Amino acid sequence: MFRQFLTLAAGEGGARLLHAVALLLLARRAGPAAFGEFGTAQSIAGYGALLVQCGLDTPATRAAVRSPNGETQLRSAVLALRAPAALAVTLAAVLWRDPILLAMCGVWLAAALQMRWLLVARGRSRTVSIGALLSAVVFLCAVAFELPIAGVAIALGLGEVAGAAYGLWESRGPLAPSGEWRWALSRQALPFLAAILLGNLLYNLDVFVLSALRSKEEVGLYLAAYRLTTVFGPVLSAMQLSALPEFARLAPDYRLANGLASMLLPRAAIAALVPAVALAALPTGILHIFYGKAFDAASPLVVVLGFVLPLQVTRMIFRQALLAFGGERRDLLNLMAAVAVNAAIDLAFVPEFGAMACAAATLAAEAVLGLLTWQAWRARCA
Repeated sequence: MFRQFLTLAAGEGGARLLHAVALLLLARRAGPAAFGEFGTAQSIAGYGALLVQCGLDTPATRAAVRSPNGETQLRSAVLALRAPAALAVTLAAVLWRDPILLAMCGVWLAAALQMRWLLVARGRSRTVSIGALLSAVVFLCAVAFELPIAGVAIALGLGEVAGAAYGLWESRGPLAPSGEWRWALSRQALPFLAAILLGNLLYNLDVFVLSALRSKEEVGLYLAAYRLTTVFGPVLSAMQLSALPEFARLAPDYRLANGLASMLLPRAAIAALVPAVALAALPTGILHIFYGKAFDAASPLVVVLGFVLPLQVTRMIFRQALLAFGGERRDLLNLMAAVAVNAAIDLAFVPEFGAMACAAATLAAEAVLGLLTWQAWRARCA
């Protein structure tokens, strides 16, 4: 697990770093308003990608770990379920007629083709990392060559397609009849899909509310502050991708799984506190380094959002354990409660306090979600 975590953290970290550099260059060149427009389209495109993925990653990974002889049927079933979803989301974007969003349509094709779940189950973390790096390099090149916003949006989609195609090639194998797996996966995936959509809404709701009730410029400031915390996202992603198969292998032994969670928790929490304190102590200086003086107004947001990191890390460990042991329905209820908290704070306070209300809502929602996830895992272990 530790080797897989290091490989994924290095690959995902490198990819996220390149992606962050691209976004920073784009923000400096475009300014808060245009960057806010691009970020809003990117959030919607990401939401569409989650619809295309159909919530299949976790149940498919779990099934591949427990039934390695069924990989061919699993692979075929996932591709068959995701293809029509990708077509439907693309058609919806055509009808929506947002040129920036439509330019990102490659993101949805990539979501249909990606085989990360199978590669992680096989322990092929190196391949996952290379695919992530390939996507980020294409996006960075488009920004570095100063393509217009629409060109950058197209490159974002093409990069994702390139990374997904590489993973598909590396996981290649024959297609096979998969009707039984399709039915089983689609039934298992429903709570995961709902949870993923809610989890994504938890982070994108702020952008949507700010865009509707305030201004694009304030959206740009909020995204700039929030992107500083997502720089550490690869570590979280690597932990999730490496922890889920390990917890799944330990099922149904709750004692061993709880021991693993207890071992990981203090190490992860301490590691997350370091960047949180750095962001809180030096918000203006960090913003100057990454974005320039045009984003100085985002400094108070950085202080608040930095402390989201420790909450995310501790919650993630117990959540992966919960999902590995079939607790997806309880996880869905937890996410519903967190989104309700976020929405209530946003709608009540964004009209007056703007982006700062969004930052406070995100922190409160993460605290609620972490507490509920911990309680759900403790109840299962009792």
